Amino acid sequence: MRPLLEIKDLQTSFFTERGEVRVVDHVGLSIAPGRLMGLVGESGSGKTITALSIMRLLPERARVVGGRIEFDGRNLLELSEEEMRRVRGAKIAMIFQEPMTSLNPVFTIGSQIAEAVRLHQRTSRAEARQRAIEMLRVVKIADPERRVDDYPHQLSGGMRQRVMIAMALSCRPKLLIADEPTTALDVTIQKQILDLIRELQEQFELAVLLVTHDLGIVAEYADDVTILYSSRVMEQAAAGELFANPLNPYTRALLQSIPGAGGLKHRRLQAIPGTIPDPADPPPGCRFHPRCPMAVDDCSRVAPPLEAKRPQHYVACIRV
Repeated sequence: MRPLLEIKDLQTSFFTERGEVRVVDHVGLSIAPGRLMGLVGESGSGKTITALSIMRLLPERARVVGGRIEFDGRNLLELSEEEMRRVRGAKIAMIFQEPMTSLNPVFTIGSQIAEAVRLHQRTSRAEARQRAIEMLRVVKIADPERRVDDYPHQLSGGMRQRVMIAMALSCRPKLLIADEPTTALDVTIQKQILDLIRELQEQFELAVLLVTHDLGIVAEYADDVTILYSSRVMEQAAAGELFANPLNPYTRALLQSIPGAGGLKHRRLQAIPGTIPDPADPPPGCRFHPRCPMAVDDCSRVAPPLEAKRPQHYVACIRV
């Protein structure tokens, strides 16, 4: 199946007083229609900047310096800003980490969803309001005819996140990017939100990029997985293959650090020694080698390419 989104050799940098800092370094991934890709890594690995690069919503000091982002046959990096605005929301939608700061506190939730509809589709105010009510019903907010006139502060965190999902899907996009969509929600509400995203993915035949640091979430919901570490891809595979046969030492270390993963229910959890390197001063060779129990001298000299070690299973490690 032809990918809906294909990222090739993506490079994104911040330009600071310390010079250029590469925060996404030769990243590549692809998502087919109807598939959910989990983009996983520790804080500072480049997950969110990868997502913002796709949307072309980077901070002021950041810019894409190389690579291609092909969506539905078009390179998004070659589009004008006006063309890109027609893509955002209508064809690619994004759910941000914190719904309270993403929703405008002085407008009702219905008016904010309706605004997204009217921005991309030729509808009247009445039609846009009706679409807002329908979308609130789709995301399972009770009594949507009444709640459509609520303000964000009148809703719980879980309900605000449902509103963000309703807004994102109001124009029937082909790709949904969910950046840590369960941040600051309790465990029960987290599961409800993730179940909802999965259900809507199947209902609307969405491609989904789920950005998270939680491999437990990925194991339950993702079809495919990309593991990032210090701005580089370490491993890519279908979720079942990756959890059954993790090959990169970093992936194995991540799995050993979460309860019940990889058949480790009755073993002591293992912490990964050290910390993720400073992106302004990364180590030479493999970025993970200072923390890797399998490292040899060549690991500090050779930046390992991402290669197929098994069918459709790609790993960046000279020791595999």
